[in-house]
Amino acid sequence: MEFTPVLSAFQGIIITTDSVHSFSKLKARGGNEEKIEYVVGCLKNFLQKKGYLTKDCDSIENIKIMRKFAFYICLNADLLILEDLVSMDGIAFLIWTVPTISKCLMCEMYWNLDMEKFIYEILAFTSPLLSIEVAEALLDHFKYFNPTECMGRLKMLSLGCYRLICRLIYFNLKGDEIIRSYNNFLKCLKYFVEPPNASKLERLSTDEEFKFIGSRLCEMLSVVSGCFSHYTAPQKFKPSDYEDLYELSYRDGITINKQFSAPISQCKNNDVIANIDNCHVALLDKFQTLLMEISVEIFCAWSEFEENGKSMQQSIGESCYKVLKELSDISCVSDHAVIAMLQQISCKPMNMVQVVNKSDTAVIIENINKEDDDSNQWIKALIFKDKLCEDVNLLEQVTSHLDILNELECYNLFKILYKYIKENNFNKEMQLALAIKVFERCSTGTKYDILDEHFSDACFNDNLQVPEFKSMMTEIFNKLISSQKADMSDVLTVFLQNPREVYGTIFNLANVNMHQADIMIKVMKCVEMYSQHYYNKETEPCMILAIKEAIGNCVNEENNHKNFIHLLKNLKSSNTIPGAKLLLLIIMPYLHSGLLQKNMNQICFQCKLLQAAYRTEDLQEYRAPTLAMLAQVLDTVRWKMNTYAVQAPLTLDIVLQLQSDLNTHDLTEKESVWLKSKLRNINPLNMYYFRHLWNPPGNTFVEVVSGMHIHKEMDLEHLSLWLSKALSSTILQEWYQIWDSLSTVFGNVKIFDIFHNALLLLCVAEKSNHTESTKSCLMYCMQSFVATTRYKFFKLPLNDSQVTTVFIKFAAIANLANDNDIEDLAVIFLALFAYMAANKENFSEDLPLTLLRKFKHKKFIETIGNLFQPKLHFSK
Repeated sequence: MEFTPVLSAFQGIIITTDSVHSFSKLKARGGNEEKIEYVVGCLKNFLQKKGYLTKDCDSIENIKIMRKFAFYICLNADLLILEDLVSMDGIAFLIWTVPTISKCLMCEMYWNLDMEKFIYEILAFTSPLLSIEVAEALLDHFKYFNPTECMGRLKMLSLGCYRLICRLIYFNLKGDEIIRSYNNFLKCLKYFVEPPNASKLERLSTDEEFKFIGSRLCEMLSVVSGCFSHYTAPQKFKPSDYEDLYELSYRDGITINKQFSAPISQCKNNDVIANIDNCHVALLDKFQTLLMEISVEIFCAWSEFEENGKSMQQSIGESCYKVLKELSDISCVSDHAVIAMLQQISCKPMNMVQVVNKSDTAVIIENINKEDDDSNQWIKALIFKDKLCEDVNLLEQVTSHLDILNELECYNLFKILYKYIKENNFNKEMQLALAIKVFERCSTGTKYDILDEHFSDACFNDNLQVPEFKSMMTEIFNKLISSQKADMSDVLTVFLQNPREVYGTIFNLANVNMHQADIMIKVMKCVEMYSQHYYNKETEPCMILAIKEAIGNCVNEENNHKNFIHLLKNLKSSNTIPGAKLLLLIIMPYLHSGLLQKNMNQICFQCKLLQAAYRTEDLQEYRAPTLAMLAQVLDTVRWKMNTYAVQAPLTLDIVLQLQSDLNTHDLTEKESVWLKSKLRNINPLNMYYFRHLWNPPGNTFVEVVSGMHIHKEMDLEHLSLWLSKALSSTILQEWYQIWDSLSTVFGNVKIFDIFHNALLLLCVAEKSNHTESTKSCLMYCMQSFVATTRYKFFKLPLNDSQVTTVFIKFAAIANLANDNDIEDLAVIFLALFAYMAANKENFSEDLPLTLLRKFKHKKFIETIGNLFQPKLHFSK
């Protein structure tokens, strides 16, 4: 969990609100109602404006954000356990980063900001002591609730507290966690029998009172069913609803037995088991107390209260039947007195599936089309009808009424359709279309279950692709790109049909711009677990092949390089593409093919990717072969005047940075011998960067590369000739190294002369062998000469001598240039002229004329005149 801009904004609104009403003073409701309402209202307005509390707020991204907000609230509450957590890495920077939120205010925020789902998660999955303290605060806050409005919340708290008690088997307990968690559960149960503010129940009418008793019993039945269902199910340290976020509250060494995965009755932690047994006794005793309050009058009255097409009497009777069956199968509670009481009021639900199976198609359609209270039950039962997939009319009914089915029912229907599609071809197109529509309505968790089954053995197929696939792809990806509230998991609907096409679309869209690349990173998060899957008869994972194809599409569009590299870097950092595979399956092979074909775009792209995606330590394991490959890249991209390419200087600069990070200083002897054998014929300019392998003579860049000894009496013409060849093949940083090398022997003016003479030789050579490549190379050299003059020759404050020398030298170059190159040179020289105009305070009276006489081209005279006009007074 990091301080994202979203979390920082939430922090900001909390701090702002506290400045109006101090949180530390809002420790109870009494006398603070308006202040609490203001605080909660401000936070609610913030969440609504950001779109987190709208009707369409249930996207995966929004849920993640709201979960972080809920966790952040408890990490900044007035809880004792936070004093221990504040020293823990990974969470310390989040604790108490806003004014301390009182327990009362924390509860108000949770209950009034649609955070109930996250309350349950915090109770179930945070560290025991944090969970216990939050539960204690929430239960104490119940004293403010109206009894008719809080039973649903009480059910959620009861289940959360019970879940924690069961999860104690995974923790190294050192305090009173067991007794405190048990007391919290008892307090939940007590509120069922003795609701808060029970005196308000006296004001209810008889019907309202009977409804309350029925509703309360329904919630208790849900608690009993939920607790015992969890008790009999296999336990997991990380169940399907687990969130890694809450693990931040676990101190080192707190977890144990993380591999335990069996019903809790098989656990050997006797203290926890005994505590759970006590919870069961207390739960069933309170349940029995509620059942004993049901008189014949109340039970009969329930038949008159109807909801969702059923009377309350029927709903309670069916729930009692379900709970009765669950308890009867658990030996440790099957003899409790509550069993006999349940038998008296339970009723077996009518089996609509049997009714549907005995009815013909016409009768079924007639009952569905009545659109009365029973119609929905006919649809829900219809999905289990024998030979449903063979009846076109019934399939049409299901298709028309999908909105009636919940997520679990959709999952069951999909499994029926899927099984039939695999085994039969009759009417397959209709069944496929329905299967995809049903898949869309499944929960995210069940979608992944379906994908795992469909792509078993890590093998992709396109067997479920429907004719509308292309239009579905367009619609889904348009929505993902255009809407901030889009649910990224929507992509699973098309991924199920054709993973190859989905990967291709993701990567092509990521190429377009950085905004789309960021969205596609989130989309890839939804399918990252399938990154190693492949199609039958293919030898590489589908995702890797799709990346290779996308690289082929984007490598010649240099403006888009950064977008796709940004995507690949993030996929590597999330391990969607393991670093070794990205290096060995993509970067190295593409670099190799780029070198063979002298494809500068390909080489440049792969070098940028290597630099962006890997830290030096990531490449240590592959250091020697990587250095060998970089040496080959240096030799290929190191240009001569007639082979210059626009991408070459940038590529060379990146490779030199990579080589420097992976330097050859501390190679093992074996690595050194191997690398020397690979670099026998390396270009002298490139050999300098591997000099530690050979330790050649020379103390500076120039001496090592040229083989010459630099001294004052040496032949400067010979040095200028060598330099003209070197400068035309080097980047700016190497120009600086050459200057620094010569500065150990010569003064600045002399070095400037040597550089200038070399540039004149280059101009003459280019004029005699003019091509687009030679011109581009010469212009690049002129840019480097301008920068070298600015940063190496000039010393502030500028004097007449420096300015005069520079203008004489640059005039000589300008006067020697091709007429067609004058415009380009003027643009390149402009920055240097502007620097001199800005930094030279006063000029000698004769200097302007001296400067102007040196240039023969009007373009340069006008440029100088315009720049120096405020300081110079002369007529053109």
